[in-house]
Amino acid sequence: MKDRKQIVIESTLQLFTEKGYQHTSVQDILDKANISKGTFYNYFSSKNECLKAVLEQNRLERNVLKEEILVGKKKDDVNVLIEQLIATLKIKEKYNLMPLFREISFLHDEELQEILAEHRFHEITWLKNRFYDIYGEEGKPYYYECAVVFFGTFQYLSFYWNLATNMMIDLKKVVTRSLKYVESFLPEMIKSGEILLEPQEMFLLEKDLAYKSITSKQIQEKLEKFCKKIPTIELPQKSLELSSLLLDEIKRETPRMSVLEIMLQPFRASFAETIYKYEAEEIANLFWLFIKMQNKQKGINK
Repeated sequence: MKDRKQIVIESTLQLFTEKGYQHTSVQDILDKANISKGTFYNYFSSKNECLKAVLEQNRLERNVLKEEILVGKKKDDVNVLIEQLIATLKIKEKYNLMPLFREISFLHDEELQEILAEHRFHEITWLKNRFYDIYGEEGKPYYYECAVVFFGTFQYLSFYWNLATNMMIDLKKVVTRSLKYVESFLPEMIKSGEILLEPQEMFLLEKDLAYKSITSKQIQEKLEKFCKKIPTIELPQKSLELSSLLLDEIKRETPRMSVLEIMLQPFRASFAETIYKYEAEEIANLFWLFIKMQNKQKGINK
């Protein structure tokens, strides 16, 4: 049986995409999830907090997918970045998040705007780091601006594509064109030395959103609880075996990052059609954060 909090999150997302944020009440969520008001407020202090949980869960799903795409590939390959961007945009389409984002952006609610800004800043920070992987040290002060310009360009090109053609956008074409614009003006930015979004100020925002250090012990404890929770009769043998193998690896005195990287995608995929999907994604995301932290400490940039 699904975790009640997960049922609330899924019910809320469905209501937000069907009715919109404004026209969804807490009572609607209670009815959809078949829970009491007390149960809802045990998990969330408000509808806004519930929205935050919905967006965070979706962001973690996209994070895991981006890391899986990178395995065995070169970080400085722009085609890998295009593949990552397309894959994450497809997830947004899958959950019909873009209309929700547009609605929230026009609401005069300070807390909502902070939630949306935080969500977007995670995306900008990730893309800023990927620009560094691809275009190198010289353009480092300008990558925040480049990331903002990319997303703005993509958004408006997509909007007018739909408006002019009344057709679904070709994600690869629009993503590639948006990157081409960034690539074309980046040399001029470097040459002029002019910066609108000062990296020092943006870095302060990034530090506020940074994850705390993830230890192997924390992951081990979470995975052990997960392994005890999942029933052996309802799941494929592959799911159980991969969970056990991951647990054995993270228990090692020095877990092997390359082994973890290989196992994480099949581990997550094995739970994709089960009620444990989101818990498996959360665990996979913790593993990826741990891997990135360990590689950074070792000076690995692959």
